[in-house]
Amino acid sequence: MTTAPNTGPQANTAASNHELERLLLQLRSADVTLRSDAAHALGKLADERAVASLGEALRDPDEYVRKSAVMALRRIGGPKAMEAMRVALADRSEQVCLQAVKGLGELRDAGAVEALIKVLARRERSLVQAATEALSRIGPEAVPHLMEAFKDRYLRRRIGAQIWRILTEMGSRVVDPLVGVLGDDNYYVRLTALTILGRIGDKRVVEPILRVFLSDPRLQETVVGTIGRLEERGVLVLPTGDREVLLPVEVVHTFAQEPRETVLGVLNAAMENPSVKVRRFSLKVLYQLLGEATFEQLLRYLGDDDPDVKRLVIRLLSKLRDKRVIEPLLSLLLKDGGQVEEAIWDALKVLTNLHEYEELRKRVAREKAGTRPVVKTYKKKDVSPDWWRDQD
Repeated sequence: MTTAPNTGPQANTAASNHELERLLLQLRSADVTLRSDAAHALGKLADERAVASLGEALRDPDEYVRKSAVMALRRIGGPKAMEAMRVALADRSEQVCLQAVKGLGELRDAGAVEALIKVLARRERSLVQAATEALSRIGPEAVPHLMEAFKDRYLRRRIGAQIWRILTEMGSRVVDPLVGVLGDDNYYVRLTALTILGRIGDKRVVEPILRVFLSDPRLQETVVGTIGRLEERGVLVLPTGDREVLLPVEVVHTFAQEPRETVLGVLNAAMENPSVKVRRFSLKVLYQLLGEATFEQLLRYLGDDDPDVKRLVIRLLSKLRDKRVIEPLLSLLLKDGGQVEEAIWDALKVLTNLHEYEELRKRVAREKAGTRPVVKTYKKKDVSPDWWRDQD
């Protein structure tokens, strides 16, 4: 009686085991070609039991064997294969490292982030591009490690631009982790996070970045710039009134929710900030928070060194319609009003009626000619007709 050959599952398993053992033995051959072929074949076999031997092959003196081993690990996949490929990220061979970078990017291995960041600092363009793509695929989990790079002066200069681009391309996926690092102790980490959040453009960032404005004077200009970019992207609700002096609704709302004394203290201190943008921003916030109560503060800021700041102060004062500002405006005009003369006359036109306006014109002319002016006291209430303000 003839026995039929065994072609069932047990036979297939036995054949597979035999093939695995044969290839593992071949992987230790003295012949480079045989070793490389064995690594390729192990990748096609896709048996996790080969991972350890392929990991050892990453120390092979021949570049092609190491490359074949990495490619095999990419096909096998899994945690152990990823762990082995991380070692190959430090390989001196561009091709070996490139295969490892691509493999770890495909597998979205968050454990490889630190090593991938080091690859960004290599000279080979193909490696930098591949590492950039890999880190982008890994996503939000990579953010903390990427931001850590900005604490190192060398890495900040060497790969800062690449990291900046990676995080920007990730878009809204990285908003939460970037907001999380706004409280980091390192200035450059906070600065970079603010800048990228502005580029991404997401309404969720308004409150956290304004808290940075309140807590760190060094970053106030960056915060103001970020708010400006959010406005440009159309993610903030613009005011219905004069957009030259009013801020987006979300900005005012956020400041209004914070302790009033703290906010006012920071805003008044910000008026000493060397940045014109910061001072103008602070004036607008003060005006929208306090309204008529800002009168005395605005009078004080008429002495600002910058003409753009002065023009804004003058415009805000004119909106308060308080005629007590007329004399301070005239004093400014006569003393140092060259760059803001037009703004002052526009404000005076709003604050006076036609007769009063003409009298002020004559008075200024006499003063400039050397004649002693007549100081007149004005009522606080604005009685000038609307048709007069609409002139010119």
